[in-house]
Amino acid sequence: MSAPADSPPGGDPPPDADSQAPRPDSQGPRAANAISDEEVSALLEKSGAEAVKSFDFTAHRINRTQLPMLQTIGKSFAERASGTLSGLLGRPATLEFTSIDSMRPADVQASLPTPGSVAVARLKPLPGNAFIGIEPGLLLTLLDAFFGGSGRPGADPQAAVSAAAQRFQTLVLKSLAPDLAAAWTPVSALEWELVKLETNPRLLQLGGPQESVIVVRFTLEFGAATGPLDWLLPDGLLAPVREALASDGGGKPPARKQESWTPALSAALQEAEVEVRAVLAEASISLRELVSLAPGDIIPIEAPQEVRLLVGEVALRHGRFGVSQGRNALKILPGGPS
Repeated sequence: MSAPADSPPGGDPPPDADSQAPRPDSQGPRAANAISDEEVSALLEKSGAEAVKSFDFTAHRINRTQLPMLQTIGKSFAERASGTLSGLLGRPATLEFTSIDSMRPADVQASLPTPGSVAVARLKPLPGNAFIGIEPGLLLTLLDAFFGGSGRPGADPQAAVSAAAQRFQTLVLKSLAPDLAAAWTPVSALEWELVKLETNPRLLQLGGPQESVIVVRFTLEFGAATGPLDWLLPDGLLAPVREALASDGGGKPPARKQESWTPALSAALQEAEVEVRAVLAEASISLRELVSLAPGDIIPIEAPQEVRLLVGEVALRHGRFGVSQGRNALKILPGGPS
């Protein structure tokens, strides 16, 4: 007996359509959470190294609204220094304020060029040292122009730390010192003092590992040459004036209210003791008469009708001299001091 045409070999009946459809619960809850092949491909495409961006939380650009006065100082210095450098070099030079950044000391040192020369200076009366860095190639360009050249830097990188370059850098810094002091005047009167020029940036003491350095960046344009000039200001240096730097420049920071000690101070002043006196009479004599005075001599005076009550040299009231309860006394009269 032959098997039906639609039956598989072996005589088993063919499965129906419903039995071939997968059941939703045939693989359990893991099947419901599985992602599709398209989603896997999309994840793999975005997992390359170029899709990963690192962010250093210890080095960031300061919002200029955090230290608005420092930005004002930077712009004022740039405007003044442009004129000073142009006069020194005999050619137009433009210094522009760029930005204010906060960096770790180690990162600042790593960013400084080597060989290079960084000025170490005191900004009296602020504590510690400030630092001023200028790009070596830009320094050599200015040096060449100062001596009448075309303003092209030398090919030898060691030329930036040569004796001639350091003498010129000292001249530039001393020329800019009045501009720096004038720019800082709204915050504090500063006195510039150059301590030294450090040719090895790795030896700079910019602060501890947990501290930060405020970097005020400028861009100097001289002819076809452009390069950075930076102020490096450790946190410890700015600590005494940080509150003033955080002000909006409209004046001094508003005084803090002192309600806690004001009543106590007022009460203490009310109980303070002062010495009062009344001058009954005064007489004028010559120096000859003064040195010839002897016991028993009489100096004639005229008793005044009224005398003044004094605290120190300040007259408070006026009154009439008399006797009260057997003691000399002063009767206060109406009105102020006469």
